[in-house]
Amino acid sequence: MNAEKFGYVLWEGITLLVVIFGAIGLLVLRRKSRGERGFTNHDYELFFGDSKIKMSKPKAVLTLGLAVILCLVIGVLEFIVLAPLGVSLLTPALVLTCLGIVYKLWF
Repeated sequence: MNAEKFGYVLWEGITLLVVIFGAIGLLVLRRKSRGERGFTNHDYELFFGDSKIKMSKPKAVLTLGLAVILCLVIGVLEFIVLAPLGVSLLTPALVLTCLGIVYKLWF
């Protein structure tokens, strides 16, 4: 990887982290302005609690494998169709498609 590509990857990684932590900061700020706690027990259970999905390990592995394969295949097709239209259309389409696939397979 040459220095230009590495710089691009580094810049995109930093941007992603700023967006994620900025969104979390805005959420906490909004809650504090309402007089609520910034990080509630519900948040803790959501991020660190036990999963509500009860599935045997082999079935979970097969379901995850199927989800990965479907996301890859449909992602390639979406990339072929939507890449010429720009990243602003491609990214939400990929995210929503993968979320829909995982939701239908797991829930």
